[in-house]
Amino acid sequence: MKRLVLLTGCFCALCPSLYSQDNHYESLQLGSKNALLSGAALSHWVDPTAVVHNAATMMDAKEAGIAFNSTTGGFDKIRFDNGLGEGVDIKTSDFQLYPGLIAADLPLFKQADKYRLGIAIFARVSDRTRFTNRGTRTDNIINDVEMPGSETYIGQYTLDIDVRETTAAMGWATRLSEHWSAGVTAMALIRNQRYRENFNANAIADPALSPTVDVVSSESDISMKLNYILLQMKGSLAWKNGPWNLGFVLTAPSMKLYSGGDMLAQIELTNIRPIDSLNRRSYFASTYLEKLKPKFKYPISLSVGVSRSFENVVLSAAGTFYGNIDRYLVVDPGDASFLQPPTENNIIYTQRFLEVWASNRPLVNSSISAEWMLNPRTSLMGGLRTDLHYAEFIEPIPLGFQLPKKIWNRYHFNVGASLNGKRSRWIFGVQYSHGQADDYLQPYSFDGAAENNLLQGVRSKGNIRANGLTGIVSFLFYVNRPTEEN
Repeated sequence: MKRLVLLTGCFCALCPSLYSQDNHYESLQLGSKNALLSGAALSHWVDPTAVVHNAATMMDAKEAGIAFNSTTGGFDKIRFDNGLGEGVDIKTSDFQLYPGLIAADLPLFKQADKYRLGIAIFARVSDRTRFTNRGTRTDNIINDVEMPGSETYIGQYTLDIDVRETTAAMGWATRLSEHWSAGVTAMALIRNQRYRENFNANAIADPALSPTVDVVSSESDISMKLNYILLQMKGSLAWKNGPWNLGFVLTAPSMKLYSGGDMLAQIELTNIRPIDSLNRRSYFASTYLEKLKPKFKYPISLSVGVSRSFENVVLSAAGTFYGNIDRYLVVDPGDASFLQPPTENNIIYTQRFLEVWASNRPLVNSSISAEWMLNPRTSLMGGLRTDLHYAEFIEPIPLGFQLPKKIWNRYHFNVGASLNGKRSRWIFGVQYSHGQADDYLQPYSFDGAAENNLLQGVRSKGNIRANGLTGIVSFLFYVNRPTEEN
């Protein structure tokens, strides 16, 4: 039993820190104009995407319209200098084509002045990250009795994440009085997560020195597929009086309608002796977990927005409070064997390796924007917003892994223009995003590798930077030409 407990500790040290989803609620803003206005236009109607942002503002739409929004392409770069050890950086540079959006708001026939219906299909999350690197060292890692002189150390690391979420929304709005409108929106979310992380390291002896052990190595390889269908409800209010507009949106916590997934995990230690009192041995752990019922949660949120119209300028501001989510299990491995060969005792240790959990802290995101009408057909727009990370870390750290790990705040700066035609509107713009963390912990390190840390090295903290540049374009088609500009 003592050997089993020791082996459990060794394998826990080898289990990876999971990167499995974007760690932000507002990475993608829905609708091109709303994106350029940084989401600050919560209080007044912008385009048919209002069914998602604040359904009550649909009552201010002049005519029925259909919007085709697309983030044409985005260039994202993440860099962690010395992220795997001195001279071995973690970095990724990807150009991505993001999914588009289609939305429509429609008057309800003869009661158009009292009721409106809105529908939308859009991408809520689109996140792809790939890290791959390799490092070599020459160092005296293993004792000179078994491996005389210095050994050649080779370490390799690979991370591949893909998170996609598509949402279908349907909303309804009604006018309550001269100044007040109300709305409700139901959203069905389809979320897919793909994740793989691999680390392997080898200490190789110089055969010319007649070693008694040729190689010492460790490897971990974890991959997962997690799928969800969720439901979220929104209730909204809008108030309008002269040049002033106010908006209020309450979003309920998500409800799971379906979940499924699987996990493939393998950890292997070859010729390892983590403690001098043990004989040198090889260990192996492997399992395949299928028919999983993973969990994922969005918290309750409350948004408040205000805007004021001047002669040629509309100024807007908004803020959204997101509630906390107490620690919960994303993946429960259950009674599965992992350590090989399997025994009854091995099963009780599986959760120490493969349990995945999450915990979200409360936060407030805010935004400001301005729209300047140059003439009846052309306007300029700009805004900025915060996009804070929501991961909350628990001390002492529980068993298993925390999800997610992208622990840096992001800030988005936007600028663009709107060109209005007789029955259409084109919007063009660009968004720059920046995020940074000065105390980001290395996932593994090729420095300080030793048997007592399973060749994982001594992890340290450093500066990680994330930058993105995205082009934005959309097309809005009016069923009938608006009687006046919005």
